[in-house]
Amino acid sequence: MEPEEYELLKAACEATAASHPDLQRSQRESPDESAKSIEDEISGFLGAIWQDRKTVYDSAEQALQPLCLLYDLALLQVCDLSHFGLKNAHHRSRVIWPEAQLPVQPSPNAVFYVLASNLAQSMQAFRLLVLHGFEGQARAAFRGVIETADLLIMVLASEATYREFIKSFEDPNESYKHWRSHLSPSKIRAAVSLLEDDDPLSIPIDQTPNEVRKDMYQWLSNFVHVNFVAHIVAAHPEDFAGNSRPLAMLGDVGEASRATLAHGLLYLWITLLRIEKLLWEQHCWKGFRGKRSRKWFKYRCRALDELFLSYLPTYWEKNPVAGTQSI
Repeated sequence: MEPEEYELLKAACEATAASHPDLQRSQRESPDESAKSIEDEISGFLGAIWQDRKTVYDSAEQALQPLCLLYDLALLQVCDLSHFGLKNAHHRSRVIWPEAQLPVQPSPNAVFYVLASNLAQSMQAFRLLVLHGFEGQARAAFRGVIETADLLIMVLASEATYREFIKSFEDPNESYKHWRSHLSPSKIRAAVSLLEDDDPLSIPIDQTPNEVRKDMYQWLSNFVHVNFVAHIVAAHPEDFAGNSRPLAMLGDVGEASRATLAHGLLYLWITLLRIEKLLWEQHCWKGFRGKRSRKWFKYRCRALDELFLSYLPTYWEKNPVAGTQSI
């Protein structure tokens, strides 16, 4: 703790002693000593927790292979989209909706960058939570990944959704009404489902993309919604040997972490396939030039396909999950 922060803490303890003298007397120490006690607990007790998180993270990255490899390649693809959008944010050539008559501000390139960047950040946050042993909390975070990914899909698929997305309102009530009517997760999810019905992706597994999405919503809801049993499980995470540590708040990496990663990867796979299809067929990405053009992105897409098909079927054969069909 820096001296400036310690002075703030000491002042808070002095104010506590003045407003709650009986509580201060019960500690049998001065306000300065109470401040030092709290400083010692932050550095000692919390310090041990931060060290434990580092230990878990260092071992988890290896323990969760090859799923981490698949996830990192998917993350690389999204970060590449974000970087491409950033590089072209002010370029006069559009990276999306090249022929549509759209408002000049915000520019389509900037809109693409914003969504791709937010998706990349959400995916990184999910990865950090999983690898630090917070599997249940990672499920909650992945809902944000899904909402941003689905919104990006519909902004690319529908000019009408694009136009609704770039609208802004000074009145918070009007902004909320607009969001509820056009951009809420349920609205966007329904639109993505219709898109899949109208223009289905062909994926070499025995689930349709809409079935994958439905299964993922259920998997996430098991933790996020009010469910006492699910919260008990999340509060007592097990390692790969099935053991739960007495100090459960520390979190751990185990089979539930692997299952959540596998579910998330399926969702990201169909998402990237859809985004790729939209960019090439609807937004003319095949015409881009430059270093390796955009075909290097496409190449990595095919490598990701091969990685998925080489491992994920094997994973679900060995780890059947209730409510998930065999791949």
